[in-house]
Amino acid sequence: MGKRMKRQNIVMGTLILSASSIFVRMLGFVFRIYLSNTMGAQGMGVYTLILSLYGLCATVATSGIAGAVSKLVAEELVRGKPQNGLRILRRAVGISLLISCAVGVVMFVFAEPIGVYILKEPRTVLSLRLLAPGMPLMSVSSSLRGYFIARRKVGNPATGQVVEQFVKMAFIVGLMGYWLPKGLEYGCALVVLGITVGEVVCFLYSLGGFLWERTHERHRAKADIQGVTRKILGFAVPVSVSSYARSALRLLEDVLILSGLKKFSGKEDVATGEYGSIKGMVMPLLTFPLSLLSAFVVTLTPEISRLHTTGNKARLENTISTILRYTSIVGMFVMCVFMSFSGELGEIIYKDAQVGEMLRALSWLCPFMCVEMVTVSILQGLGEQVSSLRYSVTDSVLRIALVYVLIPYSGAKGFMLMVMISNLYTPLLNLYRLLKVTHIRLKLGDWVLKPGLAALVTGQMARLAYNYLLSPHMGMWQATIAGVTLAVALFCVILFALGIVSPRDFKWIFSRLRRPGKALSAEPEKAY
Repeated sequence: MGKRMKRQNIVMGTLILSASSIFVRMLGFVFRIYLSNTMGAQGMGVYTLILSLYGLCATVATSGIAGAVSKLVAEELVRGKPQNGLRILRRAVGISLLISCAVGVVMFVFAEPIGVYILKEPRTVLSLRLLAPGMPLMSVSSSLRGYFIARRKVGNPATGQVVEQFVKMAFIVGLMGYWLPKGLEYGCALVVLGITVGEVVCFLYSLGGFLWERTHERHRAKADIQGVTRKILGFAVPVSVSSYARSALRLLEDVLILSGLKKFSGKEDVATGEYGSIKGMVMPLLTFPLSLLSAFVVTLTPEISRLHTTGNKARLENTISTILRYTSIVGMFVMCVFMSFSGELGEIIYKDAQVGEMLRALSWLCPFMCVEMVTVSILQGLGEQVSSLRYSVTDSVLRIALVYVLIPYSGAKGFMLMVMISNLYTPLLNLYRLLKVTHIRLKLGDWVLKPGLAALVTGQMARLAYNYLLSPHMGMWQATIAGVTLAVALFCVILFALGIVSPRDFKWIFSRLRRPGKALSAEPEKAY
């Protein structure tokens, strides 16, 4: 009975993680819409620039360590030595605290020269200082999250995300009416102060959950793992270097984008507004559906590590092949929706037809973006971090070169061309590396041609239904919701008709819920 209850708790935790991750991303997307409507395109431009530097600092403070905790603790659990996981966690927290405190001090002390001379936007200085105190707390929370996920006790990190997001949103919305009238500088400062407040809440929530769990653990065996620091850094350094380099290059990229737009338009306010529209509106809308894969991807590294550790090559390869097929299906459907309803989405969400036009132009990249997200996580689980490092760094260098060449002379069109090239380059390289190290065959029919045909037919039929059946009798948003719902139904029917999915697939998915201890560790009955 005890084992059964434990299994049910793990299932519930996994469901909570998936639901909360999607829910938090939905809240974040809705909140971004609120910010764009409140602060305008210029405000979003300044805020997005702040987030670029914040992303670099957060990457330095946390990147690699949490992934190392997740992977190494999972491996020790497979070996039946949970006590070693605690030693790994303690050492990881110590390392991440040392790094994050240094990052926070640098960020606070040098906020003015960074804002004025690097970002070239004085209105970012106050925001940078307000972000600094949250860095150490973020690093500890990140390590604890990796520990919980490795142990499949995901209830705390899942609910913690929701609590953090609600606190942050309530804090910002409650004070925006007092801060924004003072200027965009103070409006952005309020938003980043809300981020810091959210980090404090997340830290306290995660720490409380960890301490509570420790009081209920029975094992008191002495840890016998050796070389903990070396193991942590052995995983974290390649991932971290990749993340550091990519974040630094992305910051340089954003600065060059804004500079190029200023050169193209000749007006600073216009350039900041265009930058805010592209980076703060179009790209978040394009990447929002990837939240459907986010919870799944978070669990890939430890689960693939478990399969890799057990040495069951056939099961590992078949599982990866199945994951790639599902990923392609999701990406194709997202592309179908954006191509069919891009204009309506731009009008409904941002009241801006230009956003819809840009969304349509970039929508065909969605399958590639999904593939990149999944393949990078699988490669990390297989110990192929160096390959991802190489591809990500060269991609960032390529993006900067394209930004420097294209945007000063073609503006927003140049930016879109750069995005297209980049989002073909890294997914294809990561996929090639994954196929090479696993010896999985590329299955164009099941992964590309059939899902692509299903998406094409679905998009055309859903659009015809919208034009002639839905929009004449409904408002735009009601007709759009009905059209997307119809697209879901049509896509599922076509998938079954073409044999892309079958009842065996649903049986496999449900079996993962019934046997959570073997999540992603068994193949469907049919090999694809």
